[in-house]
Amino acid sequence: MLIGEGRVMELSSLLGSFFHVSAIPDREFPSQPDVGQQCFSEASSRRPADLLSSFATIKSVMNNLQDGLRDILLVLLKNLDTRDKVLEYLAEVINKNVGRSRMQVDPLKCASAGMFVNLSAVMLRLCEPFLDQMESKKDKIDVKYLFCNDRIDFKDLTAINASSEEVSSWIESWSHAHAEDDASGVARFVESQEATSSGKSSSVSLPSKGGPLARGSKKENFSFICECFFMTARVLNMGLMKAVADFKHLSQDLARYEDDLESNKTMRDQGESSPQLEQDIKRLEKIVAVLSQEKFCYEAQILRDGAFLQRALSFYRLMILWSVDLVCGFKMPLPSQCPKEFSCIPEHFLDDAMDLLALTSRVPKALEGFPLDDFLNFNIMFMASSSYIKNPYLKAKMVEVLNCWMPQRSGLKSTASLFEGHQLCLDYLVKNLLKLYVDIEFTGSHTQIAKEEEKGVYLNFLNFLINDSIYLLDESLNKILELKEIEAEMADTVAWNSRPAQEREERLRVFHQSENLANEDVGMLAFTSEQIPAPLLLPEMVERVASMLNYFLLQLAGPHRKSLTVKDPEKYEFKPKQLLKQIVTIYVHIARGDKEAIFPAAISKDGRSYNEQLFASAVQILWKIGVDRQIIQEFTQLADKAKAAASEAMDAEAILGDIPDEFLDPIQYTLMEDPVILPSSRVTIDRPVIVRHLLSDSTDPFNRSHLTQDMLIPDTDLKLRIQEFVRSQQSRKRPAADSEIGEPDSAADMVE
Repeated sequence: MLIGEGRVMELSSLLGSFFHVSAIPDREFPSQPDVGQQCFSEASSRRPADLLSSFATIKSVMNNLQDGLRDILLVLLKNLDTRDKVLEYLAEVINKNVGRSRMQVDPLKCASAGMFVNLSAVMLRLCEPFLDQMESKKDKIDVKYLFCNDRIDFKDLTAINASSEEVSSWIESWSHAHAEDDASGVARFVESQEATSSGKSSSVSLPSKGGPLARGSKKENFSFICECFFMTARVLNMGLMKAVADFKHLSQDLARYEDDLESNKTMRDQGESSPQLEQDIKRLEKIVAVLSQEKFCYEAQILRDGAFLQRALSFYRLMILWSVDLVCGFKMPLPSQCPKEFSCIPEHFLDDAMDLLALTSRVPKALEGFPLDDFLNFNIMFMASSSYIKNPYLKAKMVEVLNCWMPQRSGLKSTASLFEGHQLCLDYLVKNLLKLYVDIEFTGSHTQIAKEEEKGVYLNFLNFLINDSIYLLDESLNKILELKEIEAEMADTVAWNSRPAQEREERLRVFHQSENLANEDVGMLAFTSEQIPAPLLLPEMVERVASMLNYFLLQLAGPHRKSLTVKDPEKYEFKPKQLLKQIVTIYVHIARGDKEAIFPAAISKDGRSYNEQLFASAVQILWKIGVDRQIIQEFTQLADKAKAAASEAMDAEAILGDIPDEFLDPIQYTLMEDPVILPSSRVTIDRPVIVRHLLSDSTDPFNRSHLTQDMLIPDTDLKLRIQEFVRSQQSRKRPAADSEIGEPDSAADMVE
């Protein structure tokens, strides 16, 4: 068995042996006795008081150990002869275990999670003196440590916004700026530092005879606060935050196996018992027991230790304050150019902060008494700025944290009034949320955001919301069909039990993994359509919206709706009745705001899903499920208008006859109303069609060159010729049209 240097340091170094002691399970080198087995065996049948006693015992033992290790390190750090050796040891532990930052950790090459959780707790204790005075001490943290120290290499870490080439360029330019420093200058600097240290001892400045400058390097000598801060950030990433991620995965695995066990027991209770089934149940019970013990161990050493979590929160609050100082402080708008110091911060510094906030927001009492305003300010400022933070997943985590703090969702006293009267919230929260949504969705690019007026951003938001709704509904419908297949498979017990256990478990998990997010997206559209329907009625949006609604209506009220029935749809978060109510409500909301009566025509133009019988079937279902009478009446009126619009469209099509190709939109093959020329490809296209395309993709569809709305060139001459063509066809084919169908020139009005 080949053991890596990181694991060797844990097992063979004097301090490593103490850091190794932990309740967190180490499957490669398990502790004796087994903490999980000793404290949490048969947990499901034990009294809650017994479990609480075990939690308290583990917490007490680990805190005593961590306090002792902190005291040992402090003694060594205060001694000038051992101070630098301690820092070198800590740096070596970090450097030899960089593999713990990866998604998959090799347990033979890297130290255990238990060691690094202990090290996290001890490093946070060493940080406490300056965490208590972070406002006055944060200036001691020098960003150049990331690139100019000779203990820890940060250059290979992903930066918050800078490329590896940009980071290397900055390091090189800094080195050139200091190249003129000669050996005598370095010696004088070292002497002055030693002279200072010979005076009154300082708890925050640790000059070192063996430091980087004394070894002939031209790099700066950094204070203890600075070194401790950056070392702690790395240790937390490889320790506490890695353990939190492991705990999350462990909890998910446990939940899946518990679901599998429950499903198998249900089958047995329904009289489908067999030797294979009994064997599966026993095997799953053993797995659930082991995973439950491991989960309790993580919980005891991390989640139940409120002081540990609050120290970590204080550290990341300092991280946020220090990061913001590199920009401009807490004020908006942000500078247009991201400072290189901020752009080169390792991404995990902020990512870990968001993960910890999300975790502690779900742990009872973890946030009690803790100031959250700085985190709130930071998230609002940076969550929509791709020029500062390029990773959309990190920005999404910022929104997740804000979502956790919503009073009606969190129930936390600490967040109840957090948003009330908060000026940054009032000025930027909604706007930045919309920008972030568009930024994440827009053409799949992590760095591209619609830099147009707020109307443009909002239309992009609506367009992507529609895209998501359609996608998620399709996913939900496919999931329901798959569930029906599994139900049929399970009904044949002989064939089902003959399958391998792993295959059966995977199929059963489908039941527990369906999550119908379409409900939330459609709910957002229902709210939007009621409050501000006007954007949904713009030429570039109205047909898109109508097609989406018709498609949903076809799935929920069309002839194939009965194929979506399963034994317990509510169990799978599929609520077709609620979804149908929401869709019909959106129809009605938009119709109420339709002052120019364009929505019925948009509904009837949809050749894929629209037919008048569909609306009649939907009305019958609405009466059966008890939808509000007023909504049904307005929906029926809209259906009648759509039917009339369809008839009028057929008449208009007959009047126009054969339309010259130059008058047809090259994508939709419909008569253009507002033709525009694309500047690069020189193709003429209808404005609503190209604007709708640009909401999702800022390129010319014919040659992929960059394109925005303001670059479109109106084709005035062609528009006039189209209008003349319409008038000519009307007068030639229907000389009596005015007296027969009402308003004169109604078809021409469509393109004027």
